[in-house]
Amino acid sequence: MHPMQSRRGIILVVVLIVIVLLTLAVFAFSKFMSAQHRIASTSLRQTQTRLLSESGIEYLRAILFLDQWTLLELGGLYDNSELFCGHIITDGTISLSGFAAGTQTAYGLADSRHIGRFSVVAPALSEDGVLRGEFTRYGLEDESAKVNLRWILQLDLQQPGIGRMILMRFPGVNEEIADAILDWIDDSSYEPREFGAKDEYYTNLDPPYYTRNAMPDSLDELLLVRGVTPKLLYGIDWNRNGIVDLGEPSEYTLDEFDVLDGSLNLGLISYLTLDSRESIFTPCGLYYKINVNIEDLAELQTLLTERFDELGLDPSWASYIISFRQQANQASQAPNANAGGNAGLGNIIQGMLTGNTGTGTAGNAASSATNADGTLNSLLALVGGQGSPFADDPDEMIEYMPILYDHLMLSDTPLVGRININQASRTVLELLVAYEDELTEAALLAGITADMMLDTAFSAMDMLNIIDGIIELRESNPHWNWLEAPEMNYPFWPYVHGIIEDLATMQQLEPYFCTQGAVFKATVIGRFDERSPVSRKEVWLDASEGERLPRIIRIRDISDLGPGYSAELLGADEAYAR
Repeated sequence: MHPMQSRRGIILVVVLIVIVLLTLAVFAFSKFMSAQHRIASTSLRQTQTRLLSESGIEYLRAILFLDQWTLLELGGLYDNSELFCGHIITDGTISLSGFAAGTQTAYGLADSRHIGRFSVVAPALSEDGVLRGEFTRYGLEDESAKVNLRWILQLDLQQPGIGRMILMRFPGVNEEIADAILDWIDDSSYEPREFGAKDEYYTNLDPPYYTRNAMPDSLDELLLVRGVTPKLLYGIDWNRNGIVDLGEPSEYTLDEFDVLDGSLNLGLISYLTLDSRESIFTPCGLYYKINVNIEDLAELQTLLTERFDELGLDPSWASYIISFRQQANQASQAPNANAGGNAGLGNIIQGMLTGNTGTGTAGNAASSATNADGTLNSLLALVGGQGSPFADDPDEMIEYMPILYDHLMLSDTPLVGRININQASRTVLELLVAYEDELTEAALLAGITADMMLDTAFSAMDMLNIIDGIIELRESNPHWNWLEAPEMNYPFWPYVHGIIEDLATMQQLEPYFCTQGAVFKATVIGRFDERSPVSRKEVWLDASEGERLPRIIRIRDISDLGPGYSAELLGADEAYAR
């Protein structure tokens, strides 16, 4: 072969190799760019779903800014699919990704890939009032249906040992865990409680850390507390969607806590809160409520007279309230004014919810629903006294008590810690039950004889019967209470419906009760109908100050726990719900 022909063959081979290498390079570059495009598209879609959930949060702020009567007309906040299920933000007629992003879809038809929604979901109680993780609903969680951890600490500081008694009422909590929680949040002492733990314990761990000595930023921080495990705090609801799904552990795995009734399925976190308070505005949102406990009675008379006159009410209402306060003040200054004890749950157990560990008597006009300083701890104290325009008659109370609750309050600041009897679980309501052994222990803590406390206490059976009656009569959706029996929007309703049979008992229990708080927790979920990542956020909103948009207390992103719900459950068309 001629040398020139041989070189030509080599050149051809080299050219072919170069072509192959260039082809591979182009292919690799194409794959790389395709991967980058998918990454960018995924990142864009994740950002869009995040914005959907954030839109939901702003929507909730606008909803909670509405007055109570408007919310009632809209269907309420508890379970309202029209307001909170599949609320559309983008209707699918504008492309939100790809080369056509920002332009109208073909023929202006909705494309399920671009239909963006948010939903607001919450766990629902079973028929017997237990949070078993069986049902879900579209709505908000009223934090007043839980027990405020700040308030538990405050009571424990007032009367050491009471906080432990309260916490031990919750499933799975023993005395060591109860004291350790209190030590973690208590900044007034650096010495551990009897069964608690402070820095000496935590600094010897690996890795070491210090006690918070303050309220945590969120309840999740309790996992740092000695004895608090994920199973205790979150139950068996691993993905935190409020439902015990297939694939999650059986409730029988909770037998280590000696709890098999389902009450710990959603964990301790479903019963505790860092924020619960009530609104200081009237339901119409036009006025501040009037504090009937202000010291200046002349100012109080002016405020009451003006408000009642504007409402077209009997002027004797204002006069009687002033007279009542004057008698209560005089009685509080009399010798032995604090000698009497509350009936009901005993001084200490009753003080667990009101912080009122002693009560005065205020002559014929006042009842045990007044405090030692002559102030009211219940608006029901005004009912049935000598010369009272507020008759102890259930039919009349249905007419006048809602007006008093709507326009009067007991302090200048939102009340904290009262329990929402229309939404609270059985576990929370049973905090009101005073068992004999606890009364005996409370008596020892208070330095009084057990007999003194037992003589003034409801029996545990009486209180359990009251709780059964409340759970049986209230509707699963409180909105229906409002429609069918409007008086059930006010905490005196167990009396007028015969669950509590005498006024004195209702007066002593009412300081524990509310029927609606003003701080709400919401789980907001944003997603597109088809082939979409999911953004899940927990947010706490404070609507207690009606003059401005509700304040965002905290936001927690829990998207890493997975979708939690099907697209169909969140409002997507069944054909695209995957």
